[in-house]
Amino acid sequence: MELQKITIFFTSLFQSCLSILKIALLSNWFASLKKFGKDEDECAVLGNGPCLNKDFELNLEFIKSKKKLCVNFFALSKEYEIIRPDIYVLSAPEFWLKNTTDWFKDKRAQLIENLVSRTSWQMTLLIPFAAKKSEFCQKIRSQRNITVIFYNNTPVEGFKSIVNILFKMNLGMPRPHNVLVPSIYLAVNLGFKKIFIFGADHSFHEEITIDEKEVRMPMYRLDGEEYHIHDIFRKLYLAFQSYFILKDYAEYMGVIILNASSRSYIDAFEKIRIK
Repeated sequence: MELQKITIFFTSLFQSCLSILKIALLSNWFASLKKFGKDEDECAVLGNGPCLNKDFELNLEFIKSKKKLCVNFFALSKEYEIIRPDIYVLSAPEFWLKNTTDWFKDKRAQLIENLVSRTSWQMTLLIPFAAKKSEFCQKIRSQRNITVIFYNNTPVEGFKSIVNILFKMNLGMPRPHNVLVPSIYLAVNLGFKKIFIFGADHSFHEEITIDEKEVRMPMYRLDGEEYHIHDIFRKLYLAFQSYFILKDYAEYMGVIILNASSRSYIDAFEKIRIK
C-alpha cells in the first residue's frame, strides 16, 4: 500500500511538472474567455452522437430554451438554423491543417460554406490557438455574425489542486481526445452553472468489426491510416477518464453537469431524463 501511494505521488509530481512545461511551450498565457452573463446560467451541450436526433425529438423546446453549444459538422444539418447555437466548438486539427484526408477537406469546405451562408444570428466560434493563422479561420472571419475566439487545448495532468488552477486560468484542459471534452470544459469556464449534455452516445466501440476480410474502425489518424484495436481503446480510455477529471473540476467551480442523452456510455455525470 505504501509503495502504491509513493508511486501515485511521484507519478502526479512528474505529470504536474510536465504539464507546466507543456504550458510554457505551447499555451498562450493571455487566453481568456468572456463570461456569458449572470442570467445565462444554463447551457445545452450538443454532441454529435447518433442519439442527438432522438434527443431533439424528446427535448427540442427544452434545448432551445437554453444557451446552445454545438460541435464539428452541426452546421451541415437541417437543425442548424432551428437550434441557432450560441457557441460552436471545434478541436480536431483536421479543421485547419492543410494535410489531411480528401474526405475531410471536402467536409471542411462544406462546413465553411454553411457557417458563412447560414449563420444569420450572433454566434461565437471557439477553436484552438493553433488554428489562428489558418485559412479556415480567415474564411470564417469574413462572416460578421461569427466571433472567433481561440483557446488553449494543451493537455494538463497531475495533482488535482494544481490542475484545477491551470484549468481555471484557461492554460490547459483534460486530454481533448473527443470534442465533447473541450466543449464541457469551455462551458464551465464560460460561466455556466448548470450544463446539460445531449447527443453523447460514445458508443464508438460498437462500430468496430473484424472478420476474415477486413477490420473496420470508427477512427483514423491524420495521415489517413487506421487505428489498431489497442489505439482505439487507449483513446477511449483517455476520453472517458477526462470526463471524471471534468467532473472534479466542475465541483471545484460550483458547476453541475447532467447527462441528458437518451443513450450514453458516459458514466462520470449524473444521468437524467428531461421532464
